[in-house]
Amino acid sequence: MASCDMLEPLSKPRVQFWMGKVSEWGEASSPSAQLDACRHLEKLRDFLQEVLGALQQARSAAEALASLPFVGQLLGRLCWIQCVTADEGSVALVLQCLWSLFSPSPQTAIELKANEWIQKTMCHLVTDDEEGCSLKKCVGLPSKEYNVNSLKKMVSLLTEDVNRGCSSLKNPSERCQCDGMHSLSLTCVSLVTRPEAAPLIGALLRRPVTCDRAQLSEEFVEAVCTSFLNKKLHLDVQSAVALWCHSLTSLERAVLSLLRCALSGPRVDLQRLDEQVNNSLLPEACAQHCPVFLVVNDVFRSTLLEMEENSVLRMLIQSFTHCFLKALAAQDPEERLSLKNFFPLVPLSLLMSLLMPLTLPSEVPQEVWLEHLTGISNRLQRATAEAEDKDDEPSGSVFEVWFLLLQGGGWVDVAAQLLVPAQPHASSSSSSQQQALLWLLTFFYHPTNRGHQRTQQWEHMQQFRGDLMSLCLGPETPPPPLLQAVAKSLCSSRLVLCLLLNLAIFSPAPCHTAALQLIAKMSEKEEKVEEKEWLRREAECLLAAAAERSQNSDTSASARVQARLRTLDNTLWNALCVCVCE
Repeated sequence: MASCDMLEPLSKPRVQFWMGKVSEWGEASSPSAQLDACRHLEKLRDFLQEVLGALQQARSAAEALASLPFVGQLLGRLCWIQCVTADEGSVALVLQCLWSLFSPSPQTAIELKANEWIQKTMCHLVTDDEEGCSLKKCVGLPSKEYNVNSLKKMVSLLTEDVNRGCSSLKNPSERCQCDGMHSLSLTCVSLVTRPEAAPLIGALLRRPVTCDRAQLSEEFVEAVCTSFLNKKLHLDVQSAVALWCHSLTSLERAVLSLLRCALSGPRVDLQRLDEQVNNSLLPEACAQHCPVFLVVNDVFRSTLLEMEENSVLRMLIQSFTHCFLKALAAQDPEERLSLKNFFPLVPLSLLMSLLMPLTLPSEVPQEVWLEHLTGISNRLQRATAEAEDKDDEPSGSVFEVWFLLLQGGGWVDVAAQLLVPAQPHASSSSSSQQQALLWLLTFFYHPTNRGHQRTQQWEHMQQFRGDLMSLCLGPETPPPPLLQAVAKSLCSSRLVLCLLLNLAIFSPAPCHTAALQLIAKMSEKEEKVEEKEWLRREAECLLAAAAERSQNSDTSASARVQARLRTLDNTLWNALCVCVCE
């Protein structure tokens, strides 16, 4: 048998020699004993290597202990000899021998007892107890520093073991090296928040699951997920992807944590939102692993169906999509997947218009914005018409098209801006182009077309836009009936608020005063605090998006736009906060 061949070098006299040596070294603290130990280190390592080979050949811990009855006493004594523990090579072999003795699924009382002893022996190396004080003093380090150094050394050695290949693939008769992975991950639960243990945590997560014995414990995955979400554990992108591939629940929790953080802020801050998104590691992980993106996108999709009116949620999804596209563009072109793999449910023509590189508003020259948006609107109309003509659940297809428009939502904001006339009494574009832009906005804010609801909204918006222009670009003191009619529309339409604020921000005429009058009028009408809070958050999001666009603009009108944004932001914040507090 192979195991008997391996045991031949471990003759009884040789074993007795080394057991006698470790007994002498452990009981004596004289310089001569320490010198003798140092002189024998190289031969000790050779002996421990043979012991390790024999342990790895054994099919179980019980078989190993039966064949090598001295091994427990040998390893236990070596852990207390300072010359041995100070020698990296010797410690590595001792640790490997201990882990080879560990039983992932103990079947006998002997294996249970051996597991308990191995865990206590390992803990002795990294904890501060009375029995370990003499060892630490001999090394000459303070307790805390000794513990940290010992932990780092143990982590380094165990990480090397974890990174080794699956031995069962080479020799089925050997005891598989993966046997200890589940137990090791369980042992690491208490270490996940220790910075020194990060390499080992990452190695366990990234280990390829080529063997059914290499499954990580649920307790370990849960501890890593919780610590990572609570910012008590740092993971690189590869380790985070590995964690999320091990546990779909951990990925969903990461997305929900990002949602909670983003939606709980007191004010809308796009820069802060981008930082939160990037710090979550989700965009880069999604760019590297398409299945992760599909899960994240599905969580956003489900949340959006429940919170369709939440404007901050929409901005979060847009921020995530933008960060994801940047991470994807940074990859090697030969390794980068096509966007169609990430967005399989939408027409390729729309995907290319909204999300492909060089099609984002900041990447397209302003002089072709109108032409590009007209094309997007026409494609949207065709896609929704085809979906709504089908009998097999057309609403799902329309939702996917709408969801894609939201993800590339920068173009929606640009469409509202382009509806503002360049001159106080001039048309901003041709009639057909205006209708295309207005249709795009109507679809974005009113995607459902049951009973021709979207069509009716579009017709209503065409009439309302004319009233809004007359009000904001007309006399300084607007007619009360017109003011009240427009204010009434504000109470029930996010699209109306979008048109109003864009007109107030980008119009060459000084019409932001009329806009503030309308907001005040609407606030007077609204009695529900939640409606006033909705108005404040919606206005914040629109102003934040406009501010970001103006910062990327090099036009001569940008200074005027910035000044108006500050006025609108301060006035709206103060007025609406008072309204909400009341």
